[in-house]
Amino acid sequence: PTPELFARPLHPYTEGLLASVPRLDTPHPRRRLHSIPGQVPAATAWPAGCRFHPRCPYAWDRCTVEEPPLLDAGKGEPASHVVRCWLLAEPARRTRQP
Repeated sequence: PTPELFARPLHPYTEGLLASVPRLDTPHPRRRLHSIPGQVPAATAWPAGCRFHPRCPYAWDRCTVEEPPLLDAGKGEPASHVVRCWLLAEPARRTRQP
């Protein structure tokens, strides 16, 4: 599943991590790297709902109150690519929120 994760990152955190990796094949190698805004909360103070929602550019109301289940996003193979994110259930919401 590693090639699939790099080719198709489904969780916003994974998407952010991959966007922060420097690339040598870009026409602008000195362009500022992407960063994930905010601070990681203490392990004893996780927010309600999705743990990433305070830093997620796609978060909406459901993310703040309901923890997403672990969802299988694999193509044909059970549990080949799993993600804990409501965007998998509602992909139309993959637009950055203000």
